[in-house]
Amino acid sequence: MKSNCQLLIIGAGAAGIGAAHAAKRAGIDYLVVEASHRVGGRGLTEELAPGIPWDLGCHWLHSGGINPLAPVADELGIHYDKELPSRGFYMNNQRLPETRVAEYDKYCLDIWNNVKQSEANGEDIALSELIDLNSEWAPYYTYWESLMTSEDVDQFSALDLARYEDTDENWPVRDGYGTLLSRHAESIHVELNTAVKCIDWSGAGVSVETNRGTIHAEHVVITVSTSVLGSRDIEFKPALPLSTQEAIEALPLGCYNNFAMLYEEEWPFDPDTPDRIDYSNGDDINFAFKLRCSGWPYIYCAVAGRQARWLERQPAEESKNLMMTALTDIFGSDFKKKIVKFRSSAWGDDPLVKGAFSASKPGQANQRKVLGVPVGERLFFAGEAASEKAFCTAHGAWQSGADAVMKSIKM
Repeated sequence: MKSNCQLLIIGAGAAGIGAAHAAKRAGIDYLVVEASHRVGGRGLTEELAPGIPWDLGCHWLHSGGINPLAPVADELGIHYDKELPSRGFYMNNQRLPETRVAEYDKYCLDIWNNVKQSEANGEDIALSELIDLNSEWAPYYTYWESLMTSEDVDQFSALDLARYEDTDENWPVRDGYGTLLSRHAESIHVELNTAVKCIDWSGAGVSVETNRGTIHAEHVVITVSTSVLGSRDIEFKPALPLSTQEAIEALPLGCYNNFAMLYEEEWPFDPDTPDRIDYSNGDDINFAFKLRCSGWPYIYCAVAGRQARWLERQPAEESKNLMMTALTDIFGSDFKKKIVKFRSSAWGDDPLVKGAFSASKPGQANQRKVLGVPVGERLFFAGEAASEKAFCTAHGAWQSGADAVMKSIKM
């Protein structure tokens, strides 16, 4: 491992990979260091069964039509799905008629109109303040919004949500988002198992102490998560400016975990069963199921916020039982016999991440911009938390890494 470079990039997740490619294009002498044994960060694909990829983290090319990683996937031959799945909404064991689904859709639209009006009024409040929480639709809606931010609706800013650039094109990566990121990283220089302990920016350049020695660089792009930064796992000498510290504190990672149930038959459902099912028992059990994820024989769903945190602390069987409660409500008790494997992620327990993605606290929507402000013309923070319009996404992280490199060139 070299001890001197023009640009040091800390972290080989989507932001670090984006930064490295930008540095490579610009002809900058760079080095990427990664504390883990792998690249990809919160993008991780494993096999649920031989030949069946499953994403533990990032899964969709969000806003696919403007997603900069979509053409990367095309170039690498990574497959993704553009086709919209058929959809059904179940309340307990009853599929709702289209007239009732339209009522739910109107409920969602009314809330979105409240969000845009709140934005126009210059308000920065929790989304929960703009929702009719007494509605029969509230349990499912609040569950769904927690998936968007990895936090509950009382814990994140509606103004932040209003700024997200959404084209309503969310394309699942059939071959795995983690596969996409790892393949994209094959052409960059990454030193794995290299954990940063201290970043000293007191001098003209920056000295970075790692478990494998000290690296000297002119500029440093820091892509580790806000929860890792907030836990002080990396020491800064001198301490970061108060404005940067406040931005880090205002953008903590929430909790979000994926579940998967492998089934033994190619399609163990009635022929007219929709590919996607929205389910609610009207209270505390709510799921968005994908019954045939990108054509693979497994059921995918996720949980976020407080529920995800609680389930992480329980045995995996608790998550499986909760998911099965909903599925047997829909398909009957015999459905249990069709399931051959259950898997779940646990990002809150990952010491190198400590959560899922960033949720801006109410009143703190402007902190993403603050986080992106260079420190001492030498330190540049990147990652999905620093993205003002594509936060909570891998492509937002990737673009922020590339943008940080461009900022460093101007310094």
